[in-house]
Amino acid sequence: MEITVDKLAMFRESYNPKNSNLNLNIDWSVEYTHTDQKVMGYDIVLKSDEYLNLSFKIGGLIKLGDFEEFIQQECSQIIFHHACNMLMNLISLTKQSNYELLNGEINSAVNFGATF
Repeated sequence: MEITVDKLAMFRESYNPKNSNLNLNIDWSVEYTHTDQKVMGYDIVLKSDEYLNLSFKIGGLIKLGDFEEFIQQECSQIIFHHACNMLMNLISLTKQSNYELLNGEINSAVNFGATF
């Protein structure tokens, strides 16, 4: 079985929390299209409203090999696991970071912070 990601979207209304420990209550759902074929589409949506207000959506394809059978519960768990990992990586990438750049005689501090 091959699972690909074709689309990725994250919608947020607030900044990253300053706490280093992030506990999220995630509501999630997976929708499938063309489940009677060897290639089918999926969309998973992860939502968190309590601590970090966000919606995260991934869309892609599942391609079944010869003699493989689509088992929705197992595919949903695999997709959910990888979607959670992607979400946590994106949250980590968008945290605020400070760097000091040295350029000859000029020292400058640069603050990288992604806001959504």
